[in-house]
Amino acid sequence: MKRIFLVGCFTLFTLLSFGQEFLKGKDLSQVKASQFSEAEIAQIGKELKANQMTLEQAEPLALAKGMSSSEFAQLKVRLETLGTQQNIQKEKKEIIYKPELKDTVRLTKKKMDVFGSELFTTKSLSFEPNQNMPTPPNYILGPGDQLDINVYGVQQFNYSGTISKNGTINVPNVGEVFLSGLAFEAAKNKLQKQIGKIYSTLAGNGSKLSVSVSNYRTILVTIIGAQQSGNYRLSAMSTVYNALHVAGGPSDIGSYRKIELIRNNKIIRTIDLYRFLTKGDQSDNVSLTDNDMIRIPSYEARVTLEGEIKRPGIFETVAGENLKQIISYASGFTDNAYKNRILVKQKTNSELKVTDLNEMTFGAYLPNAGDLISVDKILARYENRVQIKGAVYRPGEYSLPANGTMTIKDLLKKADGVAENVFLEKASLIRQKNDLTKEYISFNLQSALNGNEAANMTLQKEDVVVVFYNQELLDTYKLSIDGEVRKPGNYTYVPGMSLYDLLLESDFFTDKAASNVTVFRNKKDDAYNPNDKEKIITFNLTIDPKNPEQAATFLLEPQDQVVVRRIVTFETPQMVSVSGEVLYPGGYAIVKSEERLLDFITRAGGVTNEADTEAISVIRNELHIPIDWKLINNKPLSNSNLILESEDKIIIPNKKSTVLISGGVMFETEVPFRKGKNIKYYIKNAGGTAEKGWMKKVYVVHANGSASAAGSVLGIRKYPKVLAGSKIIVPEKPEKTKASTGEIVGIASVLTSLAGILFAVFK
Repeated sequence: MKRIFLVGCFTLFTLLSFGQEFLKGKDLSQVKASQFSEAEIAQIGKELKANQMTLEQAEPLALAKGMSSSEFAQLKVRLETLGTQQNIQKEKKEIIYKPELKDTVRLTKKKMDVFGSELFTTKSLSFEPNQNMPTPPNYILGPGDQLDINVYGVQQFNYSGTISKNGTINVPNVGEVFLSGLAFEAAKNKLQKQIGKIYSTLAGNGSKLSVSVSNYRTILVTIIGAQQSGNYRLSAMSTVYNALHVAGGPSDIGSYRKIELIRNNKIIRTIDLYRFLTKGDQSDNVSLTDNDMIRIPSYEARVTLEGEIKRPGIFETVAGENLKQIISYASGFTDNAYKNRILVKQKTNSELKVTDLNEMTFGAYLPNAGDLISVDKILARYENRVQIKGAVYRPGEYSLPANGTMTIKDLLKKADGVAENVFLEKASLIRQKNDLTKEYISFNLQSALNGNEAANMTLQKEDVVVVFYNQELLDTYKLSIDGEVRKPGNYTYVPGMSLYDLLLESDFFTDKAASNVTVFRNKKDDAYNPNDKEKIITFNLTIDPKNPEQAATFLLEPQDQVVVRRIVTFETPQMVSVSGEVLYPGGYAIVKSEERLLDFITRAGGVTNEADTEAISVIRNELHIPIDWKLINNKPLSNSNLILESEDKIIIPNKKSTVLISGGVMFETEVPFRKGKNIKYYIKNAGGTAEKGWMKKVYVVHANGSASAAGSVLGIRKYPKVLAGSKIIVPEKPEKTKASTGEIVGIASVLTSLAGILFAVFK
């Protein structure tokens, strides 16, 4: 009896410690996942999250500490079920709004990872040993290895046995054969010799011997300096990388470059994971033996690469490595990298320091611990481009000669000359100045063609030559621009002219210009249509005043009228959040009055296949508003399709398959939903009502927040229907208090007085 009590106490202690410190437990063989409460399951989930471990990463750790695979599978189901419920409430906290934008922007800050950490965060990369592959010839046998021995041919013999603790295997008719410590190939030769003494045909090749390891022993490996340091029982086929993966890889301050494999108190190998990551070299992935120790020391130096690097991140360095080697770990520069200036921010003993490196010097630079190395983009401009537009035969882009100069006359010749209806009195040169602003230079085109030095200017990179058509032939080719530009007015239209060209001529936007630009255009129809009331076409464009080059893609037509709007005071958008099972969860602005629930769900991409449409609700001022989804779809204009207000939250949970029972029951629990079962079935699964449970007042809270209470019809008790995701709540009966002596005397006095009054009235 005492023994049973002790075992029970041990089991209880194991459960409690597992629920509180799952990753630190030493023996999980007695764990039963079904015995954990929801609070304990939540605590395990928090611990996994705090240690940045997934369920897949935790599984080999739990199995190595004795937990059965079936119990872990059950634990996994409970964790995933609980996590799904919590995610619905959590998702809304991850959104930040910028009121100046029309649409909601989800702002996320990407965390830089240490190069090499992906080895231990990628689910599909576990380095688990393949137990089905042929045993390597150099595999060292030991106690616990199970061997299958087969003699086939003239003589036949089959035997499966395990190497004992004293290192021998007892083969029938042969006796004990000592195999512990032998390489697999040597062990086969020894068995061939020993068994051959009994089965003589083995020596004469009349029979053959087959030996294989059918079940590998476990070995004890100690890992320190990892995310999950501790003792691990692993398959004897395990390697260093497998052990590191099980332990979650190096800790936040652990080294990836100088990991030590210690055997018999001696460092037999120093492991550099970068050799594997950059070259695929697996020479460090050596096999482990019993009682090996893997020690991960703290890193000595790390540097950060950012900007135009193919793989930005944090990189660990070792003594003597130069910046060129470290950039090679990051797969080199991107195609847009400006290599002639690499900025290094260093930390000295007292302050920060910057160093400029160039393409010739960066390779020899030896980084210091804490260096931040930034690589900028090349400029978004051309080093040798000029353009010509308008009345020439071949408008377009041309290159300046590498050696020599090009004049306007040279460019006109490259463009196959001017067209017949060219306007020779005036042309324009748009030039980018050193401060990157534009200037507009007018010149006489005829003089330039004649080679006049003043008009035939030498071109610079990014110059744009605009050649106009003859205004007498094209007298309607006018444009107007008004509003927030520096030189509003009428301008000459040139075929192929863009809105950007017109902005250049009008000296660009003023400081008061908004991004709203409107272009009005006459509708040009060959035939008169009396039913067509629209005579003007309106284009509403969004052009960033700081980046007007966007306007280059909008081509103008003659008689277009352009209006640049002024900045006006705007209101902060009123936001509604949509979370849960929609394609695009997040925040959405109320863009018009009386926008309804269905409008926002449609803008969020609609509900997914996993959505529980019976459980959709809206939270307003911390109160739940239940939603009838079927009615909304059938009658979109019904009151159920709620008109939303600012800060409303639309919650669309995923489908649940359980029912929660709480309140005055013997055991508050959550059980699987079964279609057609009534409320009494679920209360029975909770152990029935407690002594104070009040079945008369039982009620059901449905998944969308609405509630239904029990009632009575013609003396027959009617209970509400239970659906998946419902909560059954059994209230407790109110306590009845007896009246005190003083209260009884007081009531009696009142009744006596009342009787006297009635007697007097009726008399």
